[in-house]
Amino acid sequence: MNDVYVRLAALDLACMLAAAMMFRAWRKRQTRPPLVAAGFLIVLAVVASALVMLGVPSGMVVGPTFIFALLVVMYTARLERKLSSTRR
Repeated sequence: MNDVYVRLAALDLACMLAAAMMFRAWRKRQTRPPLVAAGFLIVLAVVASALVMLGVPSGMVVGPTFIFALLVVMYTARLERKLSSTRR
């Protein structure tokens, strides 16, 4: 049972750090995609935590959630780079 909470805490920490990174990018550039991604990452962490607390096995939640969070960050970075190249 303790291992479940360690996995969940690691996932929540990773999502919060990624959201902080997106928020920092938003403050620097004032574009919308990082702000949307930061909100999405926080919601993703909350939903994953709720699912694990409701009894869903953590292995089914933590891995896919972490991969999905990475995809959100990568897509946001790509979209932001694409938007910034069209403004020049």
